[in-house]
Amino acid sequence: MIKLKLDNTDDSGFIEVVESIIGNLISSLNPSEVSIIRIKNWFDHKWLNFSGKKIRKYETGIGSMIPFVLEPYWGKEITIPPFNPNRVLNETFYKKKGIENSKFQELKHIWQRSTENKKRLISDKTVDGLCIWISTNTVTNGQGSLMVYQIQNSEILTWYVSFENKKGWKITKTKGIDQNNEVLAE
Repeated sequence: MIKLKLDNTDDSGFIEVVESIIGNLISSLNPSEVSIIRIKNWFDHKWLNFSGKKIRKYETGIGSMIPFVLEPYWGKEITIPPFNPNRVLNETFYKKKGIENSKFQELKHIWQRSTENKKRLISDKTVDGLCIWISTNTVTNGQGSLMVYQIQNSEILTWYVSFENKKGWKITKTKGIDQNNEVLAE
């Protein structure tokens, strides 16, 4: 069982729910590697599979003052989500004994141009791992989020869950996973 590193902004009820989900994932998938990244504040489902921003020619007609714009980009190949490193509170890595994969710890969130993130494919870092992002500041926000990238035999499944504290932590939104999935059961 993995115990998450907490601070005084984390609601203990939310952490219990998340630790239960992580425990269910580890039991059912038996990954070789696990990465847990704590993100400052709540994040929404738009981060799921988000690769960054791309430059697009902006067609406004003759005499345009803005020839190019940046627009959000969700690629077909799954990249490491480009959270601003200022939002990353900590990143913790676990691995099974005997597993030597130095690339896995390259998951760390780094300063880079958005266009560079398209080259940071999750499949280049692990073939059998779990990458988990968890929101913080759940005491004040009354909401939390969890995003998971499951990599097994180089196949990638990604999903997102949002929670609210409504007299106990309840799932309010899912993307990529059914709300009744056994992994989400406490």
